[in-house]
Amino acid sequence: MAKLSVRITYCVPCGHQTHAIQLANQILGDYGMKFNRNMELTLVPVDKGEFDVYVNGEKVFSRHEAQRMPNADEIKQAIEQKISES
Repeated sequence: MAKLSVRITYCVPCGHQTHAIQLANQILGDYGMKFNRNMELTLVPVDKGEFDVYVNGEKVFSRHEAQRMPNADEIKQAIEQKISES
Protein backbone atom coordinates (compact mmCIF):
# COMPACT_ATOMS: atom_id res chain seq x y z
CA MET A 1 0.00 0.00 0.00
CA ALA A 2 1.13 3.52 -0.78
CA LYS A 3 2.06 5.87 2.02
CA LEU A 4 0.35 9.18 2.65
CA SER A 5 2.15 12.06 4.31
CA VAL A 6 0.34 15.34 4.95
CA ARG A 7 2.00 18.35 6.57
CA ILE A 8 0.10 21.51 7.42
CA THR A 9 2.12 24.59 8.36
CA TYR A 10 0.05 27.34 9.95
CA CYS A 11 0.62 30.75 11.50
CA VAL A 12 -0.13 30.73 15.21
CA PRO A 13 -0.08 34.53 15.75
CA CYS A 14 -2.56 34.91 12.85
CA GLY A 15 -5.04 32.55 14.48
CA HIS A 16 -4.82 29.82 11.82
CA GLN A 17 -4.51 27.00 14.34
CA THR A 18 -8.25 26.30 14.48
CA HIS A 19 -8.45 25.97 10.68
CA ALA A 20 -5.39 23.69 10.66
CA ILE A 21 -6.92 21.41 13.30
CA GLN A 22 -10.28 21.27 11.51
CA LEU A 23 -8.57 20.40 8.24
CA ALA A 24 -6.45 17.74 9.96
CA ASN A 25 -9.58 16.21 11.51
CA GLN A 26 -11.29 16.05 8.12
CA ILE A 27 -8.24 14.42 6.53
CA LEU A 28 -8.00 11.89 9.35
CA GLY A 29 -11.71 11.14 9.07
CA ASP A 30 -11.44 10.50 5.33
CA TYR A 31 -8.07 8.76 5.12
CA GLY A 32 -7.10 7.56 8.60
CA MET A 33 -8.71 4.13 8.38
CA LYS A 34 -7.81 3.66 4.72
CA PHE A 35 -4.08 4.24 5.27
CA ASN A 36 -3.88 3.24 8.96
CA ARG A 37 -0.16 2.92 9.79
CA ASN A 38 0.83 4.11 6.33
CA MET A 39 -0.35 7.64 7.04
CA GLU A 40 1.50 10.50 8.67
CA LEU A 41 -0.20 13.81 9.47
CA THR A 42 1.87 16.64 10.90
CA LEU A 43 0.85 20.09 12.12
CA VAL A 44 3.72 22.59 12.16
CA PRO A 45 3.22 25.95 13.88
CA VAL A 46 5.02 28.83 12.14
CA ASP A 47 4.57 32.58 11.72
CA LYS A 48 4.43 35.26 8.99
CA GLY A 49 0.88 34.45 7.89
CA GLU A 50 1.76 31.06 6.50
CA PHE A 51 -0.79 28.33 5.87
CA ASP A 52 0.65 25.73 3.51
CA VAL A 53 -0.34 22.13 2.87
CA TYR A 54 2.11 19.51 1.63
CA VAL A 55 1.18 16.03 0.42
CA ASN A 56 3.99 13.49 0.16
CA GLY A 57 6.50 16.34 0.38
CA GLU A 58 5.00 18.48 -2.39
CA LYS A 59 3.26 21.77 -1.68
CA VAL A 60 -0.35 21.51 -2.85
CA PHE A 61 -1.69 24.72 -1.31
CA SER A 62 -0.26 28.07 -0.19
CA ARG A 63 -2.41 30.70 1.48
CA HIS A 64 0.08 33.33 0.35
CA GLU A 65 -0.15 32.29 -3.31
CA ALA A 66 -3.94 31.74 -3.31
CA GLN A 67 -4.67 34.79 -1.10
CA ARG A 68 -7.23 32.70 0.82
CA MET A 69 -7.53 29.68 3.10
CA PRO A 70 -8.00 26.24 1.58
CA ASN A 71 -11.21 24.29 1.80
CA ALA A 72 -11.20 20.61 2.67
CA ASP A 73 -12.48 19.50 -0.73
CA GLU A 74 -9.57 20.98 -2.65
CA ILE A 75 -7.06 19.42 -0.25
CA LYS A 76 -8.80 16.05 -0.54
CA GLN A 77 -8.65 16.41 -4.33
CA ALA A 78 -4.90 17.05 -4.12
CA ILE A 79 -4.51 14.01 -1.85
CA GLU A 80 -6.44 11.83 -4.32
CA GLN A 81 -4.23 13.05 -7.15
CA LYS A 82 -1.06 12.22 -5.22
CA ILE A 83 -2.44 8.78 -4.30
CA SER A 84 -3.19 8.01 -7.94
CA GLU A 85 0.34 9.08 -8.95
CA SER A 86 2.02 6.66 -6.56
